[in-house]
Amino acid sequence: MTPRIFIHDVYVCVLVAAWLLASSLTASANAAQSETPAGHYVLQGMREVGSELVLREDGRFQYMLAYGAYDEFATGTWKLDGKRVILNTEAKDIPPKFMLKSAESKPGKVVEILVNDKNGRGIAGVDVILVFDGNKGEVGYTQSYGYQFSLKEGQLPRMIGLGIKMYNLEPQWTKLTGDKQNYFVFEFDPGTLGQAKFRDQVFQWDDNALTTERNGQRMRYVKQ
Repeated sequence: MTPRIFIHDVYVCVLVAAWLLASSLTASANAAQSETPAGHYVLQGMREVGSELVLREDGRFQYMLAYGAYDEFATGTWKLDGKRVILNTEAKDIPPKFMLKSAESKPGKVVEILVNDKNGRGIAGVDVILVFDGNKGEVGYTQSYGYQFSLKEGQLPRMIGLGIKMYNLEPQWTKLTGDKQNYFVFEFDPGTLGQAKFRDQVFQWDDNALTTERNGQRMRYVKQ
């Protein structure tokens, strides 16, 4: 007897075949995805620290980290070595510098220091050291409108030191030769300050996460 084939049976067979094909394609896509660590990763498990890492398919990366008032960023290239992802930045190391742009004499018994960026905007958080006769010093920091220190009669600074502790930037010293100037404007060129420097920085890859160590801290980035 010839078996009868119903439309329902054909429909079920088609559905099963379509499901198997879709499953196969999904598995292939997942397998292909698991063969590369490329993707967007976010730092997990560190309080008050935000950081992200993007590994692009073309072998380049973008990185940023923010911790309080401290920010750093980097771009460069990455390569895969087994289960190790190795990052290297390309930026040249350009040292930051403070440049005295003007020194004036203004009325009042106060010394005023303004630190601007290249666009003329005031920079807050710059550490200031004033050195007077007899090596007596005063320490403070700038606001966006500058830094002021009240002077005693006949007192004027002989040296000004400017630095940024949070970036481990040691004071840079400017020797003052005038006897009347009390208003100083500096311009700050950051160079590559704030750019993280990766030299063969190794991240261990476990499919959905990247783990590395920096400054004695274990950092784990989870793929999004």
